[in-house]
Amino acid sequence: MEAKDRKEWEKEQRKTRIVDISQEIFFTKGYENTRIREIAQAAGYNKRTIYLYFKDKEQIFLAVVLRGLTILHKMLKEALSSSELPRGLRESGRAFFDFSLQHPEYLDLIMIYESKNCVYYKGACDNGTHEFYKDECQKQTDAIADIMLEALKIAIEKKLIKTSLTPVQLMLILWGQLFGVMQIIRMRKKFFKNAYGISYDELFASFVDILEKSLSTG
Repeated sequence: MEAKDRKEWEKEQRKTRIVDISQEIFFTKGYENTRIREIAQAAGYNKRTIYLYFKDKEQIFLAVVLRGLTILHKMLKEALSSSELPRGLRESGRAFFDFSLQHPEYLDLIMIYESKNCVYYKGACDNGTHEFYKDECQKQTDAIADIMLEALKIAIEKKLIKTSLTPVQLMLILWGQLFGVMQIIRMRKKFFKNAYGISYDELFASFVDILEKSLSTG
């Protein structure tokens, strides 16, 4: 490895290490309660070193969020590509269920990202902010929306779903319902079956059944 290549490799290794360490702190303390000083101390660097790689805490936060969005996008894409509609819609819901339980810390950070950074109306911004992590997070968010929109569009065109809503309007409702149900499950997961007489897995399956039936009948 040439000296220049090695220098770039070492730079990327340090950058990745900062994100790795920051991720654990964000997972434990959340975005608002995390300080650059804590990240620097945990990494064994001073604050000036951190600022050589990231301009501020938000940029590090977005680097972590990008990891979560990438995993979610992959899981949803695989769910939809592995099954024909309408089964694919059911399995994409299951993919979100699995992501929520397997990666709850990422989901929490994604929700913060959506409230702080995500742009839902493309006419409100240019084609890019020229900030790598912010742009990449937006691309992943748009890609997640696009695969869901395409699936809903096909389902509506094939009369598998009966609705007067547009695909984007329906997606917004379904996304909100999924988030809401998963938040309840996550908050009450520990004694769920004892409290409600049904496992959270069975409850989610029933929720998807209700959605599927309501969509098919309009």
